[in-house]
Amino acid sequence: MLGFILRKTVSEGNILPLTSTCNLRCIFCSNAQNPKGVETFFLPPLPLPLVRQLIALLDPRRKIIIGEAASRLTEGEPLTHPDFWTILAIIRRIYPKTTIQITTNGWLLNRTAIKKLSDMRPLEINLSLNSATPRGRWLLMGDRRASRVLEAADLLAEAGITYHGSIVAMPHLVGWQDLKLSCSFLQEHGAATIRIFLPGFTKLTLLALRFDPRIIYHKLRQFQKEQEAVSNIPLLLEPFLWEDWRGLQARVAGVIPGSPAESAGIRRGDIIKSVNGNPVKSRVDAFKRVYKSVHPCLEREGREFPVSFWKEKHDGAGIVMNYDLDWVLVKKARRVIRDHKARNVLVLTSIWGMPWLRAVLPEWEGDGAKIHLAAVSNGFFGGSIASAGLLTTLDFRKTLREIIENQGDVFDLVLLPGIAFDSSGRDLLGRHYSRLQCLTRGRVRIV
Repeated sequence: MLGFILRKTVSEGNILPLTSTCNLRCIFCSNAQNPKGVETFFLPPLPLPLVRQLIALLDPRRKIIIGEAASRLTEGEPLTHPDFWTILAIIRRIYPKTTIQITTNGWLLNRTAIKKLSDMRPLEINLSLNSATPRGRWLLMGDRRASRVLEAADLLAEAGITYHGSIVAMPHLVGWQDLKLSCSFLQEHGAATIRIFLPGFTKLTLLALRFDPRIIYHKLRQFQKEQEAVSNIPLLLEPFLWEDWRGLQARVAGVIPGSPAESAGIRRGDIIKSVNGNPVKSRVDAFKRVYKSVHPCLEREGREFPVSFWKEKHDGAGIVMNYDLDWVLVKKARRVIRDHKARNVLVLTSIWGMPWLRAVLPEWEGDGAKIHLAAVSNGFFGGSIASAGLLTTLDFRKTLREIIENQGDVFDLVLLPGIAFDSSGRDLLGRHYSRLQCLTRGRVRIV
């Protein structure tokens, strides 16, 4: 089972898992908040022969990702792997021109390590900073030597290595001034972008760590606006919720300084209407079209002439977009509806996803189908969890039963968000989505 998941993770996501071991203890780590029954895998440092086999499955045309969460594999700090530098050298030897993206907490990035990274370019770093103050790092991550990571940021910038900073925002614990100082640190010490994450908590989280997510989110939005006014680098707040950004316009959230997009004159707030003559449907759609193009030509709202620039295929242009809706999935859902000749369709989605899907109802109803949308609450994880990726068959079962009891079993097709399931159709509890088929006469499918 684990071997299958490892191979799928590499072949589908171009993510190379190395270890679940971590050298810090973050209080917001999701692994400590999971209810019983979640089917996750803790990886000891994978043996080098196995890693070599996985490396052979990587796609050189796509960015190689190390250190990010994948499927049901518990993520760790990749630099703790005893063969990390050997593995990196193997990747670079086999794929000399492919960009490698490494997510790290930075604790092991000393001058020697950064010199080695510099020799492995093209490469970029996601630095999970979370706090730039000694007090904040101790409270959030158990880090008593904050100077190590702060120095690493300077060394990355000094070496000319592109790095992106991220912060899990917990101002209810460390204070808003800590968050402000941390953003300022990244802005002043060479980060290309900053991502601020709204943390989630489950029903098992200690009361002292909980907060009102709606209140904190709106305060973070205001904080983001204030920081954007004084920042020369893109600053994103995730998740990107509909309530603050109504519509699917492909508005540019920011442009990385020195990038091809900046040189071409693209600026924050620009609305991209088309890429290479193809109208864009969402922010994700616009970003993907630019990402896949070598010489993208962009038409912007309110601008008389299009703008174009050169870049490598499957490489960033420096345009930063918020994540809204992947139009590939929208089109896939429409094909499924059409192929099943469905006329009464129930689409189950997450609380966060519900407003975005309302915007695409005309796309799905264009062939005569009647679409019913329903938001599924996360009862299994509980707490503030509201994303589709953490829904389980238990949550879908409860909502589906309630809808059928109220409206009758009138649906000839029920669509579920594919992100809640792995490639074999199993959720985080290891349960296949087909278990829901017995509840309805309609076909149950994932998209």
